[in-house]
Amino acid sequence: MEPYLSPALRSTLILAQQSTISEAGEASACSLRDQQYLNDEAQQWLHQGIDYFRQGRFPPALALIQQSLLAYQRLSNQPLVARVLLALSALYYRLADYLWAVDYGRQCLRVAQGLQDPVLLQEVLDHLGNSYRHLGDLSQALDYMQQSLDLAYQIKDQPATMRALNNLAMIYRARGENHQAAQLYQASLVIAQETEQLTVQLHILQNLGNTYRSLQHYSQAIRCYESFLKLQQAQTQNSDRGAGAIDNHTVRRILNHLTTLTLAVHDYNRAIVHLQHHLTIACALGDNRCAAKLVDTLHQCYAALNQARGFRSPLLPIEASLPAETLPIKDRMYTLENPIHSSSR
Repeated sequence: MEPYLSPALRSTLILAQQSTISEAGEASACSLRDQQYLNDEAQQWLHQGIDYFRQGRFPPALALIQQSLLAYQRLSNQPLVARVLLALSALYYRLADYLWAVDYGRQCLRVAQGLQDPVLLQEVLDHLGNSYRHLGDLSQALDYMQQSLDLAYQIKDQPATMRALNNLAMIYRARGENHQAAQLYQASLVIAQETEQLTVQLHILQNLGNTYRSLQHYSQAIRCYESFLKLQQAQTQNSDRGAGAIDNHTVRRILNHLTTLTLAVHDYNRAIVHLQHHLTIACALGDNRCAAKLVDTLHQCYAALNQARGFRSPLLPIEASLPAETLPIKDRMYTLENPIHSSSR
């Protein structure tokens, strides 16, 4: 039996209940406002932190991104927690602090596994594989990178597959397993060609050429390096795809490799082509010491082809642009009779 309540008391209780409900609603609204404010702050800290990092202001960048991480953790926003953890791992990787990169990568991996997000999982596994490779733990690196490749195949992500193949090849190369590395680089190159990613193709061709050179497969290495040069020239001429163009230092290193390899297989005509290409770059950069060495090597190539008499004529314009002291002694008298032009011509 319910206790008797007077109309006045009943009215008071009803008002009290309404007041309680109203206060709870206001508290909930306040909580939602606080959450939205914290979310906005976290997003701003993250973007500002990344901007600072791009400017090279690393301590404030990392501090802001850490603040962002704490905010998303308070909000229990696991997808964004995972993304910020991956960002921190990537930033420490860029700073070559691979222990911290691994630490944040493993935290991200645990969250990603809970979310069952295969795209995020593939990305963090790839990142952990690279970090462990730099730490010299090739067993862990191989395990994580193989899982990354398997997931990339599973989700049918071609760019991710291409990256994982290339990165797995780097691990095998570090282990001294060059045959396996060459196969993986080749598979990665096929995807890069299919997707027309020129800059990626250039990097893979370098890696593949270096691997064939280690295997003493000189013909394959020459083909890779020459493909690199052809693609690099096409990229340089294409202004729309000029971003990320390969620098002269890399091109000259490739030309050095080509000279060594073509001489090793006694392909002197090919060696002369690459030596002349390199000599043109050296003259343009004013690198007279290198230019003198290249001229000497060219003399040796023409001598090997019994074409010493024909050597002076095609190279005269280049030789005339060099300071006399950089040229072989036997050519200096002739050169001194000609005006010395700027090496930048």
